Amino acid sequence: MMTKQTKPAKKRINSKRKGNRAEWELAKILTERFNMPFARVGVASGARVKNTRLPDNAIEVMTGDLIPPPGFRFSIESKSEKVDIDLLAPSVQFDKWLKQATCDADSISKIPMLCWKRHRKGWIVAIPSKTLKNGVLPLHYTSYGFGVLHRGWIVCRLDALLEANDDRHFWFDDGREKLEEQREYDAHIDRQIKAMKEWSLA
Repeated sequence: MMTKQTKPAKKRINSKRKGNRAEWELAKILTERFNMPFARVGVASGARVKNTRLPDNAIEVMTGDLIPPPGFRFSIESKSEKVDIDLLAPSVQFDKWLKQATCDADSISKIPMLCWKRHRKGWIVAIPSKTLKNGVLPLHYTSYGFGVLHRGWIVCRLDALLEANDDRHFWFDDGREKLEEQREYDAHIDRQIKAMKEWSLA
């Protein structure tokens, strides 16, 4: 009886550790790509967070599996389960992940992004096809050897999406750009005021 009770617990622990490692790996990949910090949430996220008494900005940060830099348009869901999924056919498991990613993203008005670390293979990513212009899968995505449409989602290799899309507006909203412009303008004004003060004292 003891053996039957302990085995599932050990399996759950190993699965959790594997998921944590995958999240750290994904955070590192995105941090290196954008030269901006991404981090694991490290606590309960998603629906469990929304049911807590936290400020809206805290809920936004803690929704999803990774904490992105300000202005990042996507809510990131990370998966690393060892499952065999045919993306060219209906998949209950994959669709369940997509639904989870969508629910979390909708709750904070972001775009869902599902990242899946396949067993002994690289990462793949799924985003709604409407995210891209006309919902068309660009040829340079498929040139990397992986790219399909799955029930209104574009699924391709994560490195393909990261390497092929350099459009900042695709990844970050205009609010961040305007904020940076405002900061640059404020810094410029501060320099002008400082220069005028130094000139008046000369």
